[in-house]
Amino acid sequence: MKKLLLASAATALLTTAAAAADLPRRAAPPPVFAPVPVFTWTGFYAGFNAGYGFGTQDDRAPTVIGVPAGPTAASSLFVTGAGAPAAGVVAFSNRNSNDGFVGGGQIGYNYQFTPGSGVVIGVEADAQYVDFGRNRNRFAAATVPGGG
Repeated sequence: MKKLLLASAATALLTTAAAAADLPRRAAPPPVFAPVPVFTWTGFYAGFNAGYGFGTQDDRAPTVIGVPAGPTAASSLFVTGAGAPAAGVVAFSNRNSNDGFVGGGQIGYNYQFTPGSGVVIGVEADAQYVDFGRNRNRFAAATVPGGG
């Protein structure tokens, strides 16, 4: 009987030790909450811009100035082929070609109070270049037939 009691006690101890491996697993830690970053306008920035501008301004009606004959050939703007003073006209017109490259750059810094509030202050510097302004001038001078 002693053997049976000993065998029963040994079986009970060995069975309990084997059951220890069936403990429940540890639960995974809950995920760490990471807040979504709030957009902000605070920071430095730089940029470039480029383009082309075009347009024309024509003065199709020329400016005409009548010039009377002077008292002598030396004092007259126009002189006939024979050397006598003569009356004449001077005419001119302009065409401005307003087309060309436009470009530049800018750099600055903005600061936004309390992100999401919409209040932003900043400083900016820029430099721009325009390549416009080609001119074509037309000039004509002529004596008035029979003038003088």
